[in-house]
Amino acid sequence: MMPPHLPSHLQRLLAGYQWHENRDGMSGVHVYRLHKSGAPDLFLKWADDPLHLDLLPECERMQWLRGKLPVPEVIDFGQDGAHQWLLMTAVPGHDASQPHLLRDPQRLVTLLAEGLRLIHKVDWRDCPFQRSADMMIAAARDRVLQGQVDETDFDDERQGQSAQSLLERLTTTRPAVEELCFVHGDYCLPNILVNGDQLSGFIDWGRAGVADRYQDLALAERSIVYNLSPEWVQPFFEAYGLPQIDTERLAFYKLLDEFF
Repeated sequence: MMPPHLPSHLQRLLAGYQWHENRDGMSGVHVYRLHKSGAPDLFLKWADDPLHLDLLPECERMQWLRGKLPVPEVIDFGQDGAHQWLLMTAVPGHDASQPHLLRDPQRLVTLLAEGLRLIHKVDWRDCPFQRSADMMIAAARDRVLQGQVDETDFDDERQGQSAQSLLERLTTTRPAVEELCFVHGDYCLPNILVNGDQLSGFIDWGRAGVADRYQDLALAERSIVYNLSPEWVQPFFEAYGLPQIDTERLAFYKLLDEFF
């Protein structure tokens, strides 16, 4: 079922499509897969509260990435009162957290490493999206001051702690080193697509930009532990080309993620 208050031009554009809401995500944005016989599948992201669920960053990043990586193509973006939407093409394949892909963890972590190397090779010299550690600490501080950090959503080891206490730890553990590159920003299994036994693309680009590559490595590690098991973390790092890991930088970027 389509969302209420769909703009008239989208109603015309999407006439005849079947609507299937994807309820697997955790972003708070409604995500619909649209199917019509004889036409490519589409995805629509629909936000009811654009003040807190801003789809513009993802739209801008996918437009910048066009021709650089296999990402969705933006068809339409807009805002109408309290609603915001992003209509895009569907990338073929299944997300990497699907059971049939998890059954071959060796192949899967190899694909995950291949995908991350591909992203980190994007030329970032003209990238307008900056996400340095200092910038992200400042953004985390603003979110704490505005009461926008969901303390109930912290990782298990940080449950019961306050956002303010985590912010203090974040500022004191900032790494002295940053290896800047273009990063996905939320490199976890549901955001990597596999078609057959090949990597086919990437989705959910709202947090992409220029940052330390450990931003991606940290969230990839957490996602592998959650979806597979800790034993597959080291094979992933080795396939990526980094047998020796800076565990303090991993910890910092997992802590940073708690604020967003």
